[in-house]
Amino acid sequence: MQTAIGFDVGRSSVKIVAARDGVRQELLFPSAVCPAFTINDERGAARAAAETVFVDGRHFFIGETALLQGGDDLSGGLRDDWVYSDQHAALFLGGLKKLHSTGMVGIDTALIVVGLPGALYASQKAGLGQALGKLVPRAEIRVMPQPMGPYQELVFTADGQENRSVNADDDSYAVIEVGQYTTDFALLLHGHTIENAFGSCDGMRIAAEHLQRSLRQSQLSVSMVEATDLLRTRTLRNFGERIDVGEHVTRAVDPLAAQIVDKANQLIGKSARSLDGILVAGGGAPLVLGALQKTWPHARLSANSRFSVAEGFCRYSMAFSRFRNGAAQQEETTAAAR
Repeated sequence: MQTAIGFDVGRSSVKIVAARDGVRQELLFPSAVCPAFTINDERGAARAAAETVFVDGRHFFIGETALLQGGDDLSGGLRDDWVYSDQHAALFLGGLKKLHSTGMVGIDTALIVVGLPGALYASQKAGLGQALGKLVPRAEIRVMPQPMGPYQELVFTADGQENRSVNADDDSYAVIEVGQYTTDFALLLHGHTIENAFGSCDGMRIAAEHLQRSLRQSQLSVSMVEATDLLRTRTLRNFGERIDVGEHVTRAVDPLAAQIVDKANQLIGKSARSLDGILVAGGGAPLVLGALQKTWPHARLSANSRFSVAEGFCRYSMAFSRFRNGAAQQEETTAAAR
């Protein structure tokens, strides 16, 4: 069986799920990138070597090394053309390097599924596929809309089989995937993707920026990295103390939740009542779920909301390989019978 890799290069973190012959790996690391430089401490240099990649004639640190040694603030990924940058390429290659270090085999010839925001999918699909294909020329790259990952997590099992508890040809679902840069939407009616329902609005970075401003009014200055983490932890480390910033977080999230509800109404509102469910996924999903459920009580968190995109893409990769292998075997059997 071909190695299956689901790759979610998020703007705040990279999530990877890979599987082959019953062996599975999950990886998570910050989407931090900076130019590499000499680290004189031997232990630090050894750790950095595992997070150093070579892209277009330059070496880059990625992940924790870039975050700690380079002070990357994750702002480099907050633009629409990020997927064509050396930084994005470095995270992609770095993720494969980390995956290789786990002992996963067949990476160079894997079926790798990656995602794009719904609003950018049509315009960037071909370009991203070509760019990543140059980085791993023997691998098979497939690019899909980001919100399709959580849906595929629902309709396929962990080993790439059809989920018998879901009737993909009859059931209907919407997906709201709340990421760092964008929140992405998809609508599937009786197994058919609805083209006009793919779309995007702002992601958690807006809430993080609101949180930065709110804390600044209380004489507390935090970076984008800290603000993003505070949305989850709600506790700030400040000169040896831990400060509860839950009220600041709630105020920061409310405007984003309202924007997501408005955009969801625009894209899926007419179909919402008749849906079997609305899957809410992504790192920001737990923060906005309550607001969504006030409008749509059948909204629910996906099974593993932070990893849903990568998990769903990995399951799709396995299912696609299984289908293709089955079709090839059927063709051979038919040819032999002639």
